Amino acid sequence: MNTLQRILKPFYLVCILATFLVTTGSAKSPSDPEVIRRLENMQTIVNVRINEDVLDMVSFYTDRNKRDSERILSRAALYFPTIEQALRERELPDELKYISVIESSLNPVAESHQGATGMWQFMKGTAELFNLNMDKHIDERKDIVKSTEKALDYLKYLYESYGDWALALAAYNCGTARLNGAIKKSNGSTDYWTILRHLPRETQKYVPKFIAVSYLMNYYYLHEIRPSELPEDIVYTSSVKVFEKVDFKKLSKDLELELDLIRYLNPIFNKDQIPATDEGRYMLTLPDTKMAAFAERYGVKEEIVIGPFGIRRPTENSDLAAEQVKREAIAMLESLRRRNIATRDNLKDTSVFRTLAKSRVPGFESMKVYKLRKKESVEDVAVRYNIPLEDLLAINNINPDDEVAPGSFIKLSK
Repeated sequence: MNTLQRILKPFYLVCILATFLVTTGSAKSPSDPEVIRRLENMQTIVNVRINEDVLDMVSFYTDRNKRDSERILSRAALYFPTIEQALRERELPDELKYISVIESSLNPVAESHQGATGMWQFMKGTAELFNLNMDKHIDERKDIVKSTEKALDYLKYLYESYGDWALALAAYNCGTARLNGAIKKSNGSTDYWTILRHLPRETQKYVPKFIAVSYLMNYYYLHEIRPSELPEDIVYTSSVKVFEKVDFKKLSKDLELELDLIRYLNPIFNKDQIPATDEGRYMLTLPDTKMAAFAERYGVKEEIVIGPFGIRRPTENSDLAAEQVKREAIAMLESLRRRNIATRDNLKDTSVFRTLAKSRVPGFESMKVYKLRKKESVEDVAVRYNIPLEDLLAINNINPDDEVAPGSFIKLSK
């Protein structure tokens, strides 16, 4: 078995054994009436219609494709925080992150037979339209941060064009020309379920897939689905700017590190190398256990940082350390808010938090922040994110009698 298979589809023997146990001795999945009841009560950005396609896709993710769903859930823990941050910056619904599951199962190096590439499956023409760079050295469709930003910009544009999220999702899948044609054939109807028969078969299943993934993320535990464990070399990583050319094959030999793992952690580079740049344009990501050896052998000009998706490796005193980094991050956040309070009305996005993230304040990577909209109260935020109001007030040191101004940043977690 090659290394990439080990990274993307670990624990084959365990999965076979687990499948045998599920089919022979464990409880059956909830019956259809239970699934239907949950679907009926599920709050989503699209109008849920329970039909054969929806139920079939729910079965696909919760039964027939259960092992892959476990891997999806494990990747979600790694990648969703970055997507959620980009969604908050654009004031877009949190559920849009599920599109990356439909498109690629959250696989940053996914490629389709039609040439769509990356976690958000950009075709070349669309990627060029949104200024994602593709040349002989790099393919930014595989850059998770940049491709996420562009995909969400595209989705926002589609929603502003059609005023309906189901139509925006359909257009993301089949394009605006085909969607407009389906609307025209349906006498101008803008209801997804009404124009369905005039859409390509894949698009007919796209919104049902979205509903099914929403169901999976909310109810996976009721179907005996548990996130699988990602290899530590993917979870615990560090990154550093590089200025000189880095050859992956030489790096693999020098650091005794599998070439496929280096490729997986650095997916945007096409030729097993990072090109040299005077300004240090590119980052190299490695398992944190290998970064010290890289720094010693190659020399580094910049500070080594966690990320962009790495999680700090636990230590013997991890509980004490976690409390300390939380205090440091919260102190930095409060200081940042005080410094920017005079210009808050001029802030159009949460770029200030991107700056903070770039500084890699310990603990910040796990903190979730929300920007209060106009006519929105802290109580509204508590309901939206299912957080007890008293907990949300305590996290932010807000007096229940105080009025919080629009544009304020609310911490959703410690």
